[in-house]
Amino acid sequence: MNKRSAILLVGLLLSLIFCQASLAWQVDRGQNVKYWVFLKDKADYAGKAASVEADYLSPRTLERRARRGVQRVAPQSISFDTPLSPSYLSTLQNLGLEPIVRSRWLNAVSVRMDDRMVERVRELPFVREVRSVGRAVREGARQQSGDHKNLNQPIPMIPPVASVRRFDYGDSFTQLNLINAIPALERGINGTGVVLGFLDTNFDGFRHAVFAQMVNDERVLADSNFTGLPVQDNKHARSVASVAVGFMEGELIGPAHGAMVVGATTEFAPTETNQEEDNFVAGLEWMESKMGVDVVNASIGYTTFDAGGQDYTKDDLDGDTGITTRAADIAVSLGVVFVAAAGNEGNNFWKLVITPADGDSVIAVGAVDASGVRASFSSFGPTADGRIKPDLSAMGLNVRLVLTNGAIGISSGTSFSSPIVAGVVAQILQVNPDLNPIEIRDLLRQTASLGKLGPGNENNSIGWGIIDADAAITRAEELATAVEEDPDIPDEFEVLPPYPNPFSDQTVFEIRVPDVVKFSRLEIYNLLGQQVAVPFEGALQPGVNRIVFDATGLPAGLYLYSFRAENVSSSGKIVLVR
Repeated sequence: MNKRSAILLVGLLLSLIFCQASLAWQVDRGQNVKYWVFLKDKADYAGKAASVEADYLSPRTLERRARRGVQRVAPQSISFDTPLSPSYLSTLQNLGLEPIVRSRWLNAVSVRMDDRMVERVRELPFVREVRSVGRAVREGARQQSGDHKNLNQPIPMIPPVASVRRFDYGDSFTQLNLINAIPALERGINGTGVVLGFLDTNFDGFRHAVFAQMVNDERVLADSNFTGLPVQDNKHARSVASVAVGFMEGELIGPAHGAMVVGATTEFAPTETNQEEDNFVAGLEWMESKMGVDVVNASIGYTTFDAGGQDYTKDDLDGDTGITTRAADIAVSLGVVFVAAAGNEGNNFWKLVITPADGDSVIAVGAVDASGVRASFSSFGPTADGRIKPDLSAMGLNVRLVLTNGAIGISSGTSFSSPIVAGVVAQILQVNPDLNPIEIRDLLRQTASLGKLGPGNENNSIGWGIIDADAAITRAEELATAVEEDPDIPDEFEVLPPYPNPFSDQTVFEIRVPDVVKFSRLEIYNLLGQQVAVPFEGALQPGVNRIVFDATGLPAGLYLYSFRAENVSSSGKIVLVR
């Protein structure tokens, strides 16, 4: 099957999709195919890490990271931003390998090579890992285990809003009313001051009338094409954006119609290739570093590809394998709220959520109809490692939007339930810009229809339920007021034990600081006393500073950590398990 069903209308011919998947299985492995080459470090010719360019990060990016980044560190010290090693790139190019996409976040490049070259590259001393985008999957692959009964059962509904309205929502009232979005919109909460990014197909320059006010206000910050291909006819991106930020009274109003917008065309709809994942990573890194986005919506995702591509298996839905999933999780760590469509695979052999919706810090959105019943096409969970997915649900059946022909009508798919939630996230950040992505995810879960019933009511059909926009926004406002009245500034310096410990991929160090600390450093050593990582070096801000240690590439075992700051030190042991 083809992921295209995850972004287009429900009902594409499955026979064609299965045929493409079958052909993908038969690809000649001796041909040049795409691989990601992950590098061990970012050393330059002198053996030291290159410096981050002074203008690489935008002022908005720096402000957002300081405010909501999980690491809460001085931006210039974050290794994600350091350029790739020029000496390593030169060596690869001397072998005849031309990088397709260079990812600072992943410290990797994508290249095309045959089997013999793969083995040669793996032996290079600076190469940590070489892997294809995914592994091939046949039609009728093993189904994910789990209880999928009663997927379409009705759920508790949100009480209707008051009848008095300031705006004429037209038929978009239904999708907004289902998630209780009208009260906040009537109070003027519409995403003002928040930057909302979209990764998708062709936005058509946001020239449609529903975007006129946004264009007139100069709130379209950018619309860039990362495919390297001619402009495509497919305007799925325009439809998606209209759901979140459109504004035409009597026809269509989006919950974030006051937001600023960034569009990145990373998907070329006529084909389904692994190149699109590369475009996705490049577009997301640009959005985060240059455009300073606060929220990103991805109504595209990946499972299987056209003939010759490298497909995913269901075991790859572990939150760590998919290239786009890895990139989305990194964006979240830098303070970007990432919202993704769960996928339209519920009626197909795949059935489960798609990448990057499997990410543990990604807000995956499923689809329900106007009565709150799960749409049969909406992908469900669990993930390969047993997590609940989707996280939340919104209306995805007969959603009011701009159609591909430019008319305003209805269409269906999780592609359109996802931007509804992304728009609400922009509203939440408008009233409380200090909430980080995980806090926002948890807030939406707790106030959703099933989340209100208490822990244990969430399921792999609709997650924590249909979002309650007004409840989530109101709670965010309350938290903002509470922070102003009682700032969370500790009385003394404290280094908490890292959590989790033992850990499989990442562990978090929480440093509580009463005043600004101009310099601090966290180092990781193996049992031979060799330094293996410096997760952080720089200033700390008053409050709670969270530093993430990513142990990707390190062997399992016992490690020692040492944290030093002004007149303070702390050390201990951490255990990495695989």
